[in-house]
Amino acid sequence: MHRQSAVAGVFYPADAESVKNFIKKHSVENEKQQASAVLVPHAGYVYSGATAVRTLSRITIPNTVILAGPNHTGAGPMISVYTAGSWHTPLGEVSMNEELIEKLTEHELFSKDVRAHVNEHSLEVILPILKYFNPDVKVVCITLKYLDIEDIKKAADHISECTDGLFVISSDFNHFEDSETTELKDKAAIDKLLKMDAEGLYSIVSDMRISMCGVVPSCTGILYALSKGADESVFIEHTHSGKVNGDNNKVVGYAGLYYK
Repeated sequence: MHRQSAVAGVFYPADAESVKNFIKKHSVENEKQQASAVLVPHAGYVYSGATAVRTLSRITIPNTVILAGPNHTGAGPMISVYTAGSWHTPLGEVSMNEELIEKLTEHELFSKDVRAHVNEHSLEVILPILKYFNPDVKVVCITLKYLDIEDIKKAADHISECTDGLFVISSDFNHFEDSETTELKDKAAIDKLLKMDAEGLYSIVSDMRISMCGVVPSCTGILYALSKGADESVFIEHTHSGKVNGDNNKVVGYAGLYYK
């Protein structure tokens, strides 16, 4: 099955040259780090694309990537794994890893599904960046609804049993409060992320009412990284939409970090 772009020309440029120029502009030249998991934001490139590029440019993008994000539309099952085929990007097709899809969906928590992905932007906006840094990348695209922590642990364990690929978490942080509140809430969530404390992150997002859309993918990614022996978290940056549009009364927070 072939998925056409849903938000090209809206969240990010629809033409290859503009995408390449954006990524080149914000890439960091350094020795690539080996990461087991990485967290990047998924808003429009004008707001959070630079953070995503500055984060992903620091690490090696292997041939196998698990790309996990929230389910914004509510369509489909609790854990939706896009079926075999490819996703169109301005930089060319990104193939799905069919063998890994089959392995993952042997578990009862994981379902092959298209509905959750048709209009979902949280994974699509990351794919051109992955494709830029590794033209041969094969991806498994997963959306997750609000699972309880025990099911998150089961999901992370199963993914870890199936692959050693890079786990890419797609998540924005607090939504639509003033910048001061958002920076306070986001710091609390980021502290848990940097401590690799999945249960702590899950709890604090609920307790502080942090509207972090990708908390479930984030918890899953932490546990996956730990299962692969990660013992260090690397923080890249935090920002928010008010720094772009000047409206500090109603912002969305963004961050980049990775585990190695």
